[in-house]
Amino acid sequence: MNSVGQYIDSLIKGSEHNQAEVARAIGVQRQLLSYVIAGRRELSMPLALKLESFFNLSEGKLLKMQAENSVHNYKQQLKNELAEQLLRANAFWSYANVSVDNIPDEELIEKSFIYLDMKDIAKLFELYTRDYIRKVWREKLAIQGDYLFNLNVMIALYYFDIKQPEKYLKRVEREHIKQLLTYA
Repeated sequence: MNSVGQYIDSLIKGSEHNQAEVARAIGVQRQLLSYVIAGRRELSMPLALKLESFFNLSEGKLLKMQAENSVHNYKQQLKNELAEQLLRANAFWSYANVSVDNIPDEELIEKSFIYLDMKDIAKLFELYTRDYIRKVWREKLAIQGDYLFNLNVMIALYYFDIKQPEKYLKRVEREHIKQLLTYA
């Protein structure tokens, strides 16, 4: 059962009606309503509007829930794909007990830039905001100096449109070192 189906089911259970009565009242087959509740069918606009009217819900509430659920599922699928590829690439060789479910977002972004190709890196921009990806890149990769310099130049140019990436990276590295010395 999906979240929209669960919500509709809770509305029905909280009312004085059963599924068959609600279906009859809104003019749809009980089986269709049952399929939507079970997550086996998508909620159509007409059915959503009829249910919203029947339960006195705000217009678009059910379709918005369905859309949010679809986005969440799509993003989870993308994250799983990236994590699986990183695990196959042995990107987490120094970590204990790593699985798709427990990889932090920052690690997923960092390792994707290092181990995956551009097609896969593009998926990051569907999962996270550009600003967040740039923040993680700046904090984890751009500070690494010569070790990842060429990769960082490419990332700076291609993904973040930084005009003078070499100067930018040197400045970021200096700022990071200065910050480390301040804490020491």
